[in-house]
Amino acid sequence: MFLRRWYFYVLTSAIVFGIEFAFYTFVRLPHGALYAELIGSPVIGTVVLVTAGFDATGGAPPGVRIERMIERAWAIIVLDAGLSMLTQAGFVAAGSGNAADTLLGIAVMFFAAMLVYAEPFAALEPSVQALTILPFAVVRSLMLAWLNMSRVFSLFAIQISVNVVDLLLLRAVAPKGGRLFDITDLAFVALVSAPLSVLFAVAYLDTLTLEPQRQKP
Repeated sequence: MFLRRWYFYVLTSAIVFGIEFAFYTFVRLPHGALYAELIGSPVIGTVVLVTAGFDATGGAPPGVRIERMIERAWAIIVLDAGLSMLTQAGFVAAGSGNAADTLLGIAVMFFAAMLVYAEPFAALEPSVQALTILPFAVVRSLMLAWLNMSRVFSLFAIQISVNVVDLLLLRAVAPKGGRLFDITDLAFVALVSAPLSVLFAVAYLDTLTLEPQRQKP
């Protein structure tokens, strides 16, 4: 699926990174790279999730795809920020050294893992209202997660592995200065967002096919 439109995904990631770089360079805000990434990464995810999802389900006219991207981008931005904070909180609690906090952190990360389908749902579900898309995305992801728990944790493990690689990369460039640190982070996240989004879109659509099977007596 990624190779089918790799040129489009690479171009999307490059354009978003360029905008992020310009924002970070010319808009003088504290933590400018963080703000750029909070918007840029979900935008890439929105474009890729919608494109890959429609490609996998028979396609749609460009106008329909663009309309869906514009309509759902805000929800994916909110979900992405919320899931990032939830995962980070779980890691901090799990590594605190306190037994109670460790158990709480593990529970939080388990909950975060169960939400791996929230963003694909927000991008691809056709019949959902704007006011209910966020709670429905959470509920549907929790429901679908039970259909194939091993896949859920595999997807979550991939996410964690990507984050670990990012941290190791940032640790390597940290001594060379804050600007290089921020730009490296922006570039890496932009680079990996597209293939990860394709993977999550395909996994979500495949998991949907399991529902009728589970409902049979």
